[in-house]
Amino acid sequence: MNAIRSIAPRHAARAALLLLLGIFSWGLGGCAPAHIPLDPAPALPSAGKNSAVAAARSLTGVRYKWGGESPQTGFDCSGLTWWTYRQLGVQLPRVSYEQYEVGQAVGRRDIRPGDLVFFRLPGNPKNMHVGIATERGTFIHSPREGGKVREDPMDLPYWRERYIGARRVVRTDG
Repeated sequence: MNAIRSIAPRHAARAALLLLLGIFSWGLGGCAPAHIPLDPAPALPSAGKNSAVAAARSLTGVRYKWGGESPQTGFDCSGLTWWTYRQLGVQLPRVSYEQYEVGQAVGRRDIRPGDLVFFRLPGNPKNMHVGIATERGTFIHSPREGGKVREDPMDLPYWRERYIGARRVVRTDG
């Protein structure tokens, strides 16, 4: 009976540790907490050529906040893209790995201003970073804790090595 009593606390401690590790790793699994996904519209809505870029640039300097989705609270990467396109009347899913499934895939050489660009981050397969391509070969994004919304070259080695794809969620020929 004493042996059973001494084993039980070790199992409880191990279970608590595994639970904490699970919660911690879930928080690292992407740019934001998961929300209910939205079904993408079959046809791409039209937007002015640089509407998304202009809306995103207007947020330059807004602080990063994990799970943030407004200029007042700050943005994580997918919160920035979600909020920006919402201003244009385009409904995107809230998290990056779901945004990666929306719109039309675009080849790297065919990226246009306003396209979403995605990067694979270490760890969980759902751990993606997303930003909005500009006309300068750069992208606007909310980088990380302690950072602010900014524009960075997509050709920086860090981003070039992690690039995984682009999606067009609005027509930019209007």
